[in-house]
Amino acid sequence: MGRADKSLLTDVLQDQWGFKGFVQSDWVWGMRDAKKAALAGQHVEMPFSNVYHRFLQDLVTSGEVPLSAIDDAVFRILRQQLRFEKAHNPDDYRPEGLNSEASRSLAREAAAKSIVLLKNEGDILPLKNVQQIAVIGQLADTPNLGDHGSSSTQPHYAVTPLQGINSAFDAPFRVKSADGSDVEGAAALAKLADVAIVVVGMTYLDEGEYVAPEQSGPWMDHYPKPGESDAAGIKIAGDYGALSATIAGSAHGGDRSSLSLHPDDEKLIEAVSKANPRTIVALMGGSAMITEAWRDKVPGIMMLWYPGQEGGRAFADILLGKVNPSGKLPCSFPRRLEDLPHFDKDATEATYDLWHGYRKLERDGAEAAFPFGFGLSYTSFSLDGLRLASDSIPKDGIVSTSVEVSNSGDMAGEEVVQLYISARSSRVERANKELKAFTKIALEPGETRLVRLAVSASDLAYYDETDGWVVEPGDYEVFLGRHSADEEALRASFTIA
Repeated sequence: MGRADKSLLTDVLQDQWGFKGFVQSDWVWGMRDAKKAALAGQHVEMPFSNVYHRFLQDLVTSGEVPLSAIDDAVFRILRQQLRFEKAHNPDDYRPEGLNSEASRSLAREAAAKSIVLLKNEGDILPLKNVQQIAVIGQLADTPNLGDHGSSSTQPHYAVTPLQGINSAFDAPFRVKSADGSDVEGAAALAKLADVAIVVVGMTYLDEGEYVAPEQSGPWMDHYPKPGESDAAGIKIAGDYGALSATIAGSAHGGDRSSLSLHPDDEKLIEAVSKANPRTIVALMGGSAMITEAWRDKVPGIMMLWYPGQEGGRAFADILLGKVNPSGKLPCSFPRRLEDLPHFDKDATEATYDLWHGYRKLERDGAEAAFPFGFGLSYTSFSLDGLRLASDSIPKDGIVSTSVEVSNSGDMAGEEVVQLYISARSSRVERANKELKAFTKIALEPGETRLVRLAVSASDLAYYDETDGWVVEPGDYEVFLGRHSADEEALRASFTIA
């Protein structure tokens, strides 16, 4: 937690919610006031021994911070260490396992399952009857693993999309590539190919951790440099050294300036798709992107995110149909920036309400380009026969549903069944509907299975400043579908008595 707020950390988190773990500060500048942090219920300062180390003992000696706060912090830390000790077998995390065949296979599987197929017009994917492919874009052959700051990952290797395609496409396939810096040359290359694949998007330079150089001055006096030791005698090296470099202002990134692609990327898509109508765009990045400038000009779009060390091979698995895509969007991709809450990356203070994401879009009647929970497959799924165990439940009851899910296509695949609930007769302002349960189901071609999803009535409560969590009696509606804007979603009504 970056903000030492007693009402949040102690009154709500620990007392109301019964949280038994410990609370640590956000890193580096997360703690500014030792007294305020200790009294609020913040137990650990990260990543160095700094503010607490310099001030906490005197605060306890003077009586400004009670010893009971220190005892509570120590107890919580020790208790969590014991939980960790019991929960895991150290032999499961030996260094030699980091680059084992099993870990590489898992990384490839995770990447493939995270990729979201956003558009597949004319069933351009999976690729069939293709002999020559043009792979275009700077990110096509650039390892792109996301943030280079404190959450940086450094695997033994990283397979780029181009490398993955080259390793997967044997004769008679021919793979030609260009980094896209020469737009006309890239278009000429695409024109000669059966299919063009454009890999574009964001990197850590666009949306990684950032600390401005002017912010690093006075606070840096208290932090050790790489090779030095902190106040607890811990030598700063490795990742801490990288973090110190970040603190010193050498990092790039920060909040995105725009949700659209870079203008050069959009120009590249425009030129390539004009030269070859069979163009697939593969997006890289950490969150939503606005695609309106070019979305209707290409038949295929995929969201790769930052796919990790095996991302290139996973991408090729999806392209060839060795893996049926099953990823779903964890956020809405809007059509317009104006449909989202106001955002100013240079603001020092901002106030937001409960309206964001698909909740805000639905309230405002704004259609998303790709809605929350959306993701296509190479096969077809259908839902039928939604049933509720009861159409009336008590305040401490459970909403139990069942539905038949069928794979009506000719390829095995996985679908995510999503259950949304709407409080139709609420006396307070609430979202049109909210996701309350989901499950992933694997089906063979022609297979039908019964899926059950349940939601506790307590999960439908709203928070009242006077009464706390309130389970409101009244009329509710269930929406069971494949994404938040699914027009074919099944519906059923129930009441809480």
